[in-house]
Amino acid sequence: MTIPTIQGEIQVLPHHLPVLGVTQPGILRVKRSGAVEEDFYALGSGIYEVDEVGIRVIADMVARDSDINSEDIQKKKEEATRFMEQAQKDGLHNTAAYIAVEENYLKQTALEQLAKRG
Repeated sequence: MTIPTIQGEIQVLPHHLPVLGVTQPGILRVKRSGAVEEDFYALGSGIYEVDEVGIRVIADMVARDSDINSEDIQKKKEEATRFMEQAQKDGLHNTAAYIAVEENYLKQTALEQLAKRG
C-alpha cells in the first residue's frame, strides 16, 4: 500500500513498524495479498495507522474511478481557482474559508488524477 501523507508518500509493506500519521489528498495505491494488479483510490485528508493487526486509513474522501464525474471535477476546480485568486488579491489567503477551498481543490485534483488512470 502506498499512502499520500503530509511528509510525502509512505509505502507500507508486510511487517511494517507501527506508525500513525496524517494523509493528504492524493492517490492511495493498494495491492492486496495474492493480487497482480493494484487498486487505486482518490484520497482526501485524514489519518492512517499501521500496527501488528493491519493498516487503517480514515479520510474525509475515498473514491474509486467509477465515482468520478470529470465535468463536475473541472467545474469545482474552476470555482476554487477563482475564489483563491480573489482571496489572494484581497489578502485573505490565510482565512479558514480559503484553506477549505484549497483543500477541496486538492481533493478534486486527486479525483482528476484517478480519472486519468482509467
